[in-house]
Amino acid sequence: MVHKRLLTLLGVLLLCITQSGTLHAQKKKKGGGGDGAQAHAEKAIELAQKGAYEEAITECTLAIEASSKEFWLYNNRGKLLTTVKRYPEAIADFTKAIELAPKEDYVAYSERGGALTAQNQLEPALADLNKALELKPNDPMTLERRALIYQKQKNFPAALADLDNALSQEANNVIRLNRRADIYAANNEWAKAIPDLEAVLAAKPDDFTAQERLDFVRAKAAPPTPPPAPTATPIPKPTPKPPLVTRTNVFISIGALLLLGVVAVIIAKMMMTRSDA
Repeated sequence: MVHKRLLTLLGVLLLCITQSGTLHAQKKKKGGGGDGAQAHAEKAIELAQKGAYEEAITECTLAIEASSKEFWLYNNRGKLLTTVKRYPEAIADFTKAIELAPKEDYVAYSERGGALTAQNQLEPALADLNKALELKPNDPMTLERRALIYQKQKNFPAALADLDNALSQEANNVIRLNRRADIYAANNEWAKAIPDLEAVLAAKPDDFTAQERLDFVRAKAAPPTPPPAPTATPIPKPTPKPPLVTRTNVFISIGALLLLGVVAVIIAKMMMTRSDA
């Protein structure tokens, strides 16, 4: 749902930005479908704002049919096609926009780079994004898109440089903050990820996923708990041997001697009796 709302916002922003050039373009026209294209373009904006993307695409198509030489109309439709993940058609529209305005339309290069990235065509996507930045240096959206490619290629320093640049212009962009936190986490730089996730939560306090990620990162960043000190094992004391001379032993010895004495007396009397006989 969050991703869908973001795509809606980006689509509406692009449509509004490109619309700003419409009046100037229409002044150069001398009849022949200009008003019709403008009306369909405005209707497409209204439908996109309501989330009716397919209907908005239809209106964009009608606008193109009314005025097929306006590059921004192809950009509008291409962005909507990207929103509904019809990437090959979107790429074709951005390509047409580039053909119509190859030296001024950085938007088409940037958007086509984003669509190519979604198709995992990273190298041509990177070439488009570099061209877009050549036409409009430091464009934050293009930097964000290029950072995603660098991240996929595990070129983390380049990805961080682009995200740092983009965030210096739009500090509270949660997508870029989340992405930079992801890269820090991938590099086990847990402490660096904490401020980015805190900024995400400041912008979106109800983002429970961000809260869970922040808790996890904080736990990873915390110093490890030292193991408990080993307890000394008590040395068993040797059991003392009982003394040889005890009261009990004395009594036993005395009893034994008395018994032997009695036996000796009895034996002596018996011998004397035999002698007398």
